Amino acid sequence: MGDTSAAHRDPEAPPRRARTITIVAIVVVLVLAAGWVVLAFTDESDTSPTDAVSESTLPGYPTRGPRADLDDQRALVAAADLWRADGADDVTDRADVTGGSDGIEIPEGQVIELLWAGDVDSLALGSVPGLRSSFSARLVILRSDNAVAALARPLDGAGSDDDTAFTMLGASSITTSRYERGFTVARGVLLFHERMQRGMSLETATFSTETAPALSETPTSDGLLLLSARALLRIPDAGGTAAADVYAGFAYVHPSSGLTMLQTEDADRDWTAVTDPKRGNARYAALSRGIITARDAQHGYRLRASILDDQPLPSGERLALASVSHLESQGRGSGVLWAAIIAVRGNEDPIVLGAGDVARPVNGAPQLPVIAARWVRDDGVDVLVVAGTREITSFDIAASGGTTSFAGSGGVVDRSRLALTWEDEAGNAVSRPALVVIGMSGAGPVPSLEPIS
Repeated sequence: MGDTSAAHRDPEAPPRRARTITIVAIVVVLVLAAGWVVLAFTDESDTSPTDAVSESTLPGYPTRGPRADLDDQRALVAAADLWRADGADDVTDRADVTGGSDGIEIPEGQVIELLWAGDVDSLALGSVPGLRSSFSARLVILRSDNAVAALARPLDGAGSDDDTAFTMLGASSITTSRYERGFTVARGVLLFHERMQRGMSLETATFSTETAPALSETPTSDGLLLLSARALLRIPDAGGTAAADVYAGFAYVHPSSGLTMLQTEDADRDWTAVTDPKRGNARYAALSRGIITARDAQHGYRLRASILDDQPLPSGERLALASVSHLESQGRGSGVLWAAIIAVRGNEDPIVLGAGDVARPVNGAPQLPVIAARWVRDDGVDVLVVAGTREITSFDIAASGGTTSFAGSGGVVDRSRLALTWEDEAGNAVSRPALVVIGMSGAGPVPSLEPIS
């Protein structure tokens, strides 16, 4: 019986193995077929994230704007391709062309993101080839790593039927420390941090040398602001203590040097001083030179500004004065690392009274006051101009014949009021003897900034 059962089982084994092999083969074929289908569909779609413009990942700058539609990839990719091509051409040719991307090349395969998109008045963008016959334009702002670019296409007039007909407005590099409040994308195209309230209007003062400052309000659209003229914007206080908060102050806009955010010593007083119909232009010129001088020093991007009291010269002319300082930390009331004090007489070129590193007081308190002094020629006579921030309560002038004390934060001092021998160590007569100016404040004595000449 046992042999008979074995004989019956042996013939059945091969068919079972055959069925198993057949099933396995069918499964393998199905898996391969599914893979081919996936590959086929993948080939028909984007093969890389760099083939599309993606959502912004820049902290504080989400994708926004009334026309920020990431589904509109045809137009966005056209804008991105133009940026890539324009940057490569600039790097290759090094051509100085208005509206180019300033030699910012986008590495192959690098992702491009959408920061802002919307419709704007093309006149607000200035004279741009391809937009001259258009009254409105679609503006897009793109980002790739630490570079940003602004591009626009006409919405009416010639070329308006082509949603890929973009023109480069410009591109710039940004650094992480400047993300906190805003940055310039292209000439007149500014983008603010998301903490700036949507749809708000900012008090704006524009300047020229011929007329008084013009006051107006400039609206923002999801953080975007278009402003190509020399201007100051009054920035509200967003509150808080984090480094990314927007404190009360000014946004300084200049066509050639872009956007600079400024904290101020007294926002109300400084704004009133710089927008004064008679003295505003001169004070703005002093502030502007101070900002440019501070930026050249490259100690950082956190600046503190103050419009100082005018100083009358013996001739009757008045000096407009401004102070600009680099702050050392990220919080309110932080100390000053570096400072400059600038003077402007009428429409003349600004004079740097002093600029340089600021020494800490002996008690180790944060250094906020600064003071500077310099000899200035006025109506054929040398006078010493002393200017300090409002924390300076008095100052001493140590000269060859002794020390003379004065009340206040500054003044114009005639040489007859100083204890001077008007001779150098060799006994020779000198026209401008060496001096030491020390300011006095609640934080202690404050040495003057260099130079004194």
